[in-house]
Amino acid sequence: MAHLVKQLLDPVGIVWIFLIIICAIHIYKRENRWVVAHGCTILFLFLIGATPIPQQLLKTLESSYYETSFDPDKKYDAVIVLGGYASEEYESITGMDASESFDRILTGIELSKKVKIGTLIIGGGNSELGEIKGWITRWDLTNILVKDLGNCGNTYGESQIAKKLADDNGWDEILLVTSAWHMPRAEAVFISSGIKVTPVACDFKSMPIAHTYYVPQSGQLSNMQLFLQEKIGWIYYRLKGWIQHGALPKQQIATGLTSYHK
Repeated sequence: MAHLVKQLLDPVGIVWIFLIIICAIHIYKRENRWVVAHGCTILFLFLIGATPIPQQLLKTLESSYYETSFDPDKKYDAVIVLGGYASEEYESITGMDASESFDRILTGIELSKKVKIGTLIIGGGNSELGEIKGWITRWDLTNILVKDLGNCGNTYGESQIAKKLADDNGWDEILLVTSAWHMPRAEAVFISSGIKVTPVACDFKSMPIAHTYYVPQSGQLSNMQLFLQEKIGWIYYRLKGWIQHGALPKQQIATGLTSYHK
């Protein structure tokens, strides 16, 4: 019962129920045109907000990364953690606000403890980087060298600075850490930039729904947003030339994500 009440209090769920009431009023008044319009909206919200459709779509991005391919006994030159995992928050005692993608930085730190790695490279905005580096130092979370990519703006910017670091330091073996739903585009960009990376994905969103949803939920709409964001981002990066067809990762070819290049 508590879970149902929580669903009913979700803002998207409230709007959905309100639309059903409005639709019922139009049915009573026999205003068929409005009935169809509201009915389609109600159905659309239910499909993307209360069914596993968003997870199934995200699975097309994430499934190739369910198992990592790095060798725990191998020495890697660096692990690169892409940004987007936190933001600055002056009111908080930590000075930062961890996002749902905070798994990225946790995965990078965990790798630095379990795998032979020379340098931990973290990406993100200036404020994000400052707080994260300070947090890692205060808590003594790793004993390896920690560097940052600076304020890169986007994944392509991160790949360009990473390429310069790799060339300057002679790095050949690099682990790339980011959210699983973002990994196909990120890996393709790094490969296109001339960097050989081994992907280590985290922050998976395509896991089965834990509870039955009776009304649409904001979280499900957020998952759909992530899927659309990556698809549109892929097209944009291809048009900009930041992803080269000849540098597509094997995972994308295997999952049929090369449709935009035909």
